[in-house]
Amino acid sequence: MGSTVVAGRSEYLNISQQAFAIRSLLPGATITLRHGARLTLIADLQPTPMSRHYTIKIDYKLGASPEVRVVSPELQLHCGAEELPHTFSGEKLCLHLPGEWSPKMYIARTTVPWTCEWLFYYELWLITGNWEGGGHGEPERQLEMENRSVRPR
Repeated sequence: MGSTVVAGRSEYLNISQQAFAIRSLLPGATITLRHGARLTLIADLQPTPMSRHYTIKIDYKLGASPEVRVVSPELQLHCGAEELPHTFSGEKLCLHLPGEWSPKMYIARTTVPWTCEWLFYYELWLITGNWEGGGHGEPERQLEMENRSVRPR
């Protein structure tokens, strides 16, 4: 599958390409396309065989980063927490750093697996109270992980 050509240059995957790839990965999902520029996905995900099932919603506007929310069950807080980790306002999941996702990337190959990974770390966080999924806002932990990965064996 190629990308859309706009003004003589390759810009991004079109909505139909995104929908086809998602349908291949999640045949039971509900995909709604609007005006050739918007896609909404409702799908059930289970991060591991031991995990609960989550219904997620991905809203994608052509050229922008997908926005992901958990529709059900309602996300809970760890007993010592005041807010959910790695979320934006409106409980949109924080799945990547700025610039990590591009409209040339398939949602099915990036956003969907990243959502499963986020849910996996969310379940661990509910138990331990520690966010193990990495990301922003944890410079000491990021440095620790980077140092661990370059140690000689």
